[in-house]
Amino acid sequence: MSAILLHGNQQKGHTLIPNLFLDEYMPTANGEYVKIYLYLLRCLSCDTQELSVTVIADKFDHTENDVRRALKYWEKMNLLKLEYDSSKALTGIYLLNGEKKDVPEVPSVSKDMVARKASPEPLPSQNPPLSQAEIQQLLFICEQYLGKTLSSSEVSRILYFHDSLGFSADLIEYLVEYCVSKRHKNLRYIETVALSWYQEGYSTVTQAKQQTNTYNKAYFSILKAFGIGNRNPVDIEISYMNKWMKEYGFSLELIIEACNRTMAAIHQPGFEYADKILKNWKKNGVTVYSDLKVLDSEHHNSKVKLEASLPRKVASANRFHNFREREYDFNELEKKLINN
Repeated sequence: MSAILLHGNQQKGHTLIPNLFLDEYMPTANGEYVKIYLYLLRCLSCDTQELSVTVIADKFDHTENDVRRALKYWEKMNLLKLEYDSSKALTGIYLLNGEKKDVPEVPSVSKDMVARKASPEPLPSQNPPLSQAEIQQLLFICEQYLGKTLSSSEVSRILYFHDSLGFSADLIEYLVEYCVSKRHKNLRYIETVALSWYQEGYSTVTQAKQQTNTYNKAYFSILKAFGIGNRNPVDIEISYMNKWMKEYGFSLELIIEACNRTMAAIHQPGFEYADKILKNWKKNGVTVYSDLKVLDSEHHNSKVKLEASLPRKVASANRFHNFREREYDFNELEKKLINN
């Protein structure tokens, strides 16, 4: 558990909330973010000023990522400054008053505080904060798609798409609609798709629709090559197909050829077998279909050379040849048989 030093000028025994926060920041902020900020103010009034992301997460029954998103949001609002060590672990929080000014250097964490490296996350976006009305409208639409009332952690996760990934409200709505259309209502799955879109650079609904339509067509073309029809691809199949198209960078033509060779070899759909074929092509620098002819020719020639270099097997003698052969005069034998 990574320890954090909390710094500020709060009076002991009281929790003072700045009017600036109440008037300017609280009305438009996510309620869970507000709770965490108030908790930081409360911690300043305690005898100890050491805490951790884990402690805060346990306090509010959040995930640690939810806490980090809240802290980054308030940093973006210039209400606090986050301090990190050389391994990028959060080590200090310095509470500000909302006005830009130089912040004193935070004392380094003592050696007995073991720092745990935090997983990398997208930086806070430069999008203007959503108004309270916009947040309520967005959450209402998401609840309609998901068919349930969102929990506090789910609300934080959806707002994370805007605050950290830079998604507009329209793009978040389409994200949820798209995942639900694929029969996925789990927020963790939706977040995985959101991070994928973020990495691909999608910033508008139009971009997302174009790419998702392209990939959907490719998915069904690959399933058809495997002889699979009348169903949607499952998660493991999508994982393989995304690897082939995105990580390996193969065209649909090459992927379908790998599927055809898989069917010819094992006579049944085999994503793992096709993956081995495509991995070998990637290793050998295949980028277009014409490269396969060269690779196939080299494979054939090496096979012929290998067979030619192997010693030929001498046919074993037939067991009947183990006996000494006798010579007969069949004409003489025939005469004897007739005379008898």
